[in-house]
Amino acid sequence: MKQTPIRPRGLPNKEVAGICGVARLTDKARAAHAGNIGAYKYGVDSEQDTAILSFLGISAETFQETAVRIDNDVRLGAWVLDHCGRSDKEISAFNRKLRSWWKSKIPEDNFSKHRRKLAQQSEERFHSWSNPWWFIFRR
Repeated sequence: MKQTPIRPRGLPNKEVAGICGVARLTDKARAAHAGNIGAYKYGVDSEQDTAILSFLGISAETFQETAVRIDNDVRLGAWVLDHCGRSDKEISAFNRKLRSWWKSKIPEDNFSKHRRKLAQQSEERFHSWSNPWWFIFRR
């Protein structure tokens, strides 16, 4: 029976260790071990994985072995935090940097542009009604 390739969690996901990308890395490591990673890349073949693993100071092989051995995301997250030696401040800075990079890669389609434009117009209408001069003439 043919296995369906996985779809890893998103890059901004912080479910494992509170670090962006580790949940995705976990899904890909487990899928690569099981042989159903599909078109996704894991470890040194992936620019994202390389950046995350470099920040963690953990090799792709060690991470994969541990992700397969520890099948619980909470326990795996504790293991990652124990082995990476990063402070909360460093993790927060890394998360901001990774989210910013991820947002820059999102394609700008017409639907998203239109939705943002409508939201901005709605915000402008709200501010025009809440402008203080309006209350003077209201009385």
